[in-house]
Amino acid sequence: MFDVCVIGHVTHDRIKIDGKVAQKMAGGTAIYTAIALKTLGLNVAVLTKTSGADRSHLLEELKNRGIAVFWSESPETTQFENSYQRDRLDSRQQKVQAVASPFTPPDLGQIQSRIFHLGALTNQEMSLEFLQAVFATQALISLDGQGFLREVIHQTVQAKDWTEKLPGLAGVDILKVDIQEAQLLSGKTAIEPAAIALHQWGVREVLITAGSQGSWVYQSGNLEPIPAFPPTNSVDPTGCGDTYIAGYLYSRLTGEPCHLAARFAAQVATRKLENFGPLREWQTGESMPS
Repeated sequence: MFDVCVIGHVTHDRIKIDGKVAQKMAGGTAIYTAIALKTLGLNVAVLTKTSGADRSHLLEELKNRGIAVFWSESPETTQFENSYQRDRLDSRQQKVQAVASPFTPPDLGQIQSRIFHLGALTNQEMSLEFLQAVFATQALISLDGQGFLREVIHQTVQAKDWTEKLPGLAGVDILKVDIQEAQLLSGKTAIEPAAIALHQWGVREVLITAGSQGSWVYQSGNLEPIPAFPPTNSVDPTGCGDTYIAGYLYSRLTGEPCHLAARFAAQVATRKLENFGPLREWQTGESMPS
């Protein structure tokens, strides 16, 4: 029995800052969330797909860190290019050169986990049929909304509402979205009405992030604002949202209430922002200035 099983495509990522390639690395929610969860001390698994040629080097760090990898072969590996401007790291442009094969119910096999975290990167990866197979495990379900709202057209990522959001969200316990995703999903402009709408569709805990502006957590009729923690040096925002949800899931599993879990999530997201790649170091008891 794993604490968390992260489901999502491991990607080839190119990180460009001010037009120059700063890093090439393995990426995707399956990398950033899983490694952060492992760094925080949980027993973690990843369910993913890549091409056979990419399997060894893209999954190497997961395996070296003791993360169980359940892999299936895809004709292609998902490839992302994330471009930022140094003075506007909260905003990015994305290109997608390839997308791996979608997940199917048989891919779940006999995996047992306390939480399944669904980290789709595009709306081609996880059908409603697959989601319902995950819901049927009776585990706690966490879902990152970003991929379900991304359509790839001519290698460009475009925002598109999730056509199956009502049955899709009905089985979700914890939802993480940014402000734009919350607005698109809910049809509401303001934070609180958006959170209420998402909650009314079945989500128990709604997390809405806004980068350096902080975040909000909604549960049981209560919307709690959570401050962002300023970094000592902003290096790479790729994967900050994935790290945020990792911190939140870890904290909730250890028994913390939602608002404290979200505060911890904001802290670990800031620590990740200070480095390229996933959260690889965290000292037990570490905290950041208020």
